[in-house]
Amino acid sequence: MPRRDFIADLAEAQGLPLPLGISDLKAGDDDGQIAFIYTAVDTPAVSITAMIPELSDYPKSHTYMMFCGENAPQSVSSALQDIRGTDRKSVVELLEIVSSTLARMKPDRDGDSQMIDSHMDSDEEADDDLGDLEDDEDIYDSDHEAFGMDLADRSASTGPSTSNDFGGALDRSARQRIRSDLRKAKDAGFKVGKLGSLLDGYNSYVTISIRIAKLGISEEAMQAWQVEPDEYLTLIIQYPNGYRTNEQLQSYNSKHLSANLCMRVVAGKRYKPSLQEAITAFNVRQKKPEGPSQPQEENKCSIRDTFISKPLMSLLQERLVPVLRNRSMGMGWQGAEDWYYHLATSGSNVNPDAVPDKFFGPDISHAVDDAHPSIVRADHYAQRSLLQYSFPLIAMQFLVRHFVRCTDFCLVCHRKLETDVEAIKPYVCDAGLCLYQLLQLGFGPSIEHEVTAQPYVVDLLVSFCYNSASAGRLKDHPDGLALVVPPIDAASYTELGRLVPPTRYKPGAVPKTETPITDVEQSTYNVGFEQARREIIFHDAGSGCPVRRGAWILMKVETIPGYDFHCRVNETAFYPTINIDEPIVVQQRATSNGTQTPATTRPVTPVAAPNGVPVWTPATFQIYNQDFSELSNDGKCISICTLLDTLPSVTEMRDYLAKRHPSELTNWTQRISPSALALLRWIIASNRACIMQVDSEADEIVEENITGTPSKVKVVAKPRERCYGMAGFMQFRFAMGAPDKEQRFVTEVRKTADRLKLKYPTIFAFHGSPLHNWHNIIRQGLHFKNADHGRAYGDGVYHAKDANTSIGYSGMNYAGLVNSRGRWRSTVLNISTAIALNEIVNAPAEFQSSNPYYVVKQLDWIQTRYLFVQVTSDKLKFAETRPLNAHEQDPSRTPHGTASQVIVIPAAAIKSGKPTQVPQPEHKNPNPLKKLKLFGGASHPIVINDEDSGSEATDTEDRKLLLDEPPSPVAAPKKLPVVVKVNRSPPTDFVPGSLDFSTLPIMPLPTYASSGTTKRLMKELQSLAKIQSTTPAAELGWYIDVEQIENVYQWIVELHSFHTFEVKGQPLPLSVDMKNQKVTSLVLEIRFNKDFPFTPPYARVIRPRCLSLMQGGGGHIVMGGAMCMELLTNTGWSSVSSMESVLMQIRLAIASEPFARLDSRNKGDYGTGEAADGYVRACNTHGWQVPEGFKEMAYGMPGHAGQDAMAGSS
Repeated sequence: MPRRDFIADLAEAQGLPLPLGISDLKAGDDDGQIAFIYTAVDTPAVSITAMIPELSDYPKSHTYMMFCGENAPQSVSSALQDIRGTDRKSVVELLEIVSSTLARMKPDRDGDSQMIDSHMDSDEEADDDLGDLEDDEDIYDSDHEAFGMDLADRSASTGPSTSNDFGGALDRSARQRIRSDLRKAKDAGFKVGKLGSLLDGYNSYVTISIRIAKLGISEEAMQAWQVEPDEYLTLIIQYPNGYRTNEQLQSYNSKHLSANLCMRVVAGKRYKPSLQEAITAFNVRQKKPEGPSQPQEENKCSIRDTFISKPLMSLLQERLVPVLRNRSMGMGWQGAEDWYYHLATSGSNVNPDAVPDKFFGPDISHAVDDAHPSIVRADHYAQRSLLQYSFPLIAMQFLVRHFVRCTDFCLVCHRKLETDVEAIKPYVCDAGLCLYQLLQLGFGPSIEHEVTAQPYVVDLLVSFCYNSASAGRLKDHPDGLALVVPPIDAASYTELGRLVPPTRYKPGAVPKTETPITDVEQSTYNVGFEQARREIIFHDAGSGCPVRRGAWILMKVETIPGYDFHCRVNETAFYPTINIDEPIVVQQRATSNGTQTPATTRPVTPVAAPNGVPVWTPATFQIYNQDFSELSNDGKCISICTLLDTLPSVTEMRDYLAKRHPSELTNWTQRISPSALALLRWIIASNRACIMQVDSEADEIVEENITGTPSKVKVVAKPRERCYGMAGFMQFRFAMGAPDKEQRFVTEVRKTADRLKLKYPTIFAFHGSPLHNWHNIIRQGLHFKNADHGRAYGDGVYHAKDANTSIGYSGMNYAGLVNSRGRWRSTVLNISTAIALNEIVNAPAEFQSSNPYYVVKQLDWIQTRYLFVQVTSDKLKFAETRPLNAHEQDPSRTPHGTASQVIVIPAAAIKSGKPTQVPQPEHKNPNPLKKLKLFGGASHPIVINDEDSGSEATDTEDRKLLLDEPPSPVAAPKKLPVVVKVNRSPPTDFVPGSLDFSTLPIMPLPTYASSGTTKRLMKELQSLAKIQSTTPAAELGWYIDVEQIENVYQWIVELHSFHTFEVKGQPLPLSVDMKNQKVTSLVLEIRFNKDFPFTPPYARVIRPRCLSLMQGGGGHIVMGGAMCMELLTNTGWSSVSSMESVLMQIRLAIASEPFARLDSRNKGDYGTGEAADGYVRACNTHGWQVPEGFKEMAYGMPGHAGQDAMAGSS
């Protein structure tokens, strides 16, 4: 809902730190308006109002109109009128653009305004940048004729600078500080790597990593978090303008910080990714599957996102540096984070310098962190004796703290959860906005991965939720998701009542049945329905169609009573006749105790139309427009059941994803409503237990990938861990509780076994509960707060020695009735009973009661192991096989299964019976790593033994990075060995400087320019020239003839050496075409707008001509030669992207599938106009935003005809 989205975005912006100069953000007087105050140093406070003319377009295609108060300076008013690139931006993004634009206004001595580079922190930094440029006069002089302008006057106060705020050559002290910071991270136990020219002061990356196995995470938690023990958790830190120290980063405001620091969190088999993978991680928006990396034949990548990479990246990027400022005042981690949140949510009413004492208290987490390894508990910032702190080390420790303890914090607002519920998976706090962001912003788990890898777990979770909602026992509801549901008709459901079976003991208090509220304004439309054509006609048509395309409706057909038709409106252009998609026909909820057919859809035979004349059947329908959050608890439960009844089965969803791999369920618009999909996402994301399939109908399923070739999807199952003695029950591995619950349980087992001298430390027993309780059990764990069946034997969790006893408590056959009304209609499993098999400390004498039931009050003495589910499915057959290696149990207390057989448990499934490595006290090396010199000799060899048996060996260049800087900047004597990088790249036929520029059909030289953009482009060109001079041509893959560039706003780039790419061991088709046609490079023209880097560059191929996609080509080259990449549009562009990474991405895109191919018949050059037209067409097709000023940049002249084409995309 656009208005709800706008209000949510405004609330989010009000809860975050506002951009520089902006304050007092609030809603305007009318819908779609926001108002705020802008204040600058030399400018009085100005009130600004931003208005969205069509709020219904938000957030996908809206525009903004902005105006100032009456007393606003003319410069501010003019600047607001000239702001571009605000279309489709959120409230937060709009404020950032306004702040950045107004901050760049600075009148010079003539009264004119100049644009200052966005990355500059002060005038001195601009001067330092110019100084760097003057030192390299081989590229351009400051008064080069190509620009037709003079650069900004240098300040008289310019002096020598060693801070290197804009990259370039670093002095020895700066390089030594880099080495010292990284060595501290290495000494703390992490692996350190670097990518790019870190010691040269240019755009580069630092990686800090640790193996998952060293974090002390239990095997159950690793399974739930979808990580492997031999993988590395890696933090990639990008420094776009050169390395920044902890002190420098803390001195930056939010605008300058984002321009100098970016971070990503990944997992992978290596301790650091390749340079190309690091660039891709920061510049390409990919949707990678969560879960352990699987081997792929194409596009192999050694890194992937973890299950909480997005929340962690948001936390690191937005909060780490402000939290470190708080820590510098003496706070611990928790106090610093709490104070940050307090300031962010309290607005300007709080004095940031008056910090209450409660924020300076010791971290409570340290008192309960003893179960975690020392590397998880370590705190570099607590070493008060240090004068300089290592930012990479602090950032990694902060990451490890939130990764290992992710279940203690909200995934969205990152506050510590104030709850007693222990869970093995992270979730959000009680704030509705956090739940909304978790699911709508993609912070939660991938439902596509869950449906594909564990379809029966998804069926299990949905069935549990459906049973709980049917019984009215659902304690939490998805209120924060802005769900719209069909209107609830209370009269239709009053006879259904509660689905609570009678109990054997004194029944608990059953909540009073409520009447679902109904929106009295909900309209019912009397229409005619033509089944064969799937058309609806309005007999009493009004002035406008009451439904929009894409809306969902609930229809009842007079000739088919007892069934609801849920369908999506497909077309409304021919109103009063509208077209709908294939209806989802659902049998209405019965009011009797008879058994229903649990089929989601019922085939409906269309009525034949005689002689083509439509047969209109009387029908009524209502629109999905009831706000779910406004319903009563009863109404919410009914709505949840209604939405779940419309879902397809898990096997249908799995088949859909397999045939369209890669795909998402959001694309199945005609079958799954947005509300039903959001509900499914909530059910999966809110599950805080680890449930793994033991049984499966097959270990693998075959799917077709995007090329149509069959591939395999692994279905996660563990058939070797199936217990013997539970015939007819489907089995799941089951773990609940906090990530350290297993360690606490094992500790209690050892302590009790040593104290009581036990031969068998543990026993096993069953716990049964009605199906409607399991939805809450897997979210809150086992406890004894509620007494559903009485407490005849005292307080505690009740366990039975026989499975049949627990089955009786599961609610299957109360009073001989089979309760089918609470069963999800699309279920594949058809669950009727669910019981758990728990492992318990073998001390019955210390239980609350041991006969006839085990009543255990000590929750740390209980660990769930299995979940047994009785299913009714002809497709699922489970073979009973006795495990070859069984876990040894106490003969006197062995549990019995359904047929009174002894339960036999595989030894591989039980961790308490295995010898476990007890954490040993760490012994510090009395002779720590010495600061060896870079140039070693016979008396001082370079030996850094930092490897263990499970870690990957550190690269040589990363080892050398940990050593001290040479004592003198003077070049080393010739006798000393010089380390030279060996060029192992394949030979290339490309010859630099061989291109004849006079033959190129290029656009006229740009006539626009701005000092800030000019300096930025000169810095980029200088950086690329340095990289080009030090990197082998075949390895680099691109070439720029700097001497031939006449204007920094127009570059000619040659892409070459495509023979270095391989596809399944074969040469890239493009390289074969180039060799056959004797072409050594692809010549590109790249042009920049005057607002660069806030707008992306425009890239087009000049020669040779390539096949279009329709002709069998690809490589992101559209008809006309323009590059079709989201990265090169306003939608996907990032102002912190370097041109090195852009060139790398363009080259990778050309080499990606579908592959670029040369046109063998047409060997001419591309024209300038056809490329721009093709770019605009591609943007309109994909829904990407064309950059402002594109016609001036791409056509070389204002007012071109392409302006009309671009208007449709903005």
